[in-house]
Amino acid sequence: SWHPFTNLSDGTKRLFYIISELYSLSQSEFLTKTTLIEEPELGVHPHQLYNLMTYVKEVSKEKQIIVTTHSPQVLDILDESELDRIILAKIDDPKKGTVLEHLTKDEKSKARLYIEEDFLSDYWLHSDLED
Repeated sequence: SWHPFTNLSDGTKRLFYIISELYSLSQSEFLTKTTLIEEPELGVHPHQLYNLMTYVKEVSKEKQIIVTTHSPQVLDILDESELDRIILAKIDDPKKGTVLEHLTKDEKSKARLYIEEDFLSDYWLHSDLED
């Protein structure tokens, strides 16, 4: 039976919004369109988050998608050749504000080890990426 949209959980609604936006983006003929997704993990079951990120990755082959997250599990969708897609936001000096940085060569080497052994998300959780 069908349930009214208002009866759905916040996470299910969020999935619906993100997937429908990505679907419309994937159907669009405009190649310059960029979609920003902030914290896709909010209210979403971990298994569904993985499925969502798989879809995001698929759509990103044709369209630009920028994802911001506080969830290490979002990184697990990336493979070793995609480490350049990670950009860290750091505030080393409050006077300079937020600085965006790609992983260093050393950080990429460490990340590859985590990918080989287990999950890239473990690198974020158990490393020195954040002070």
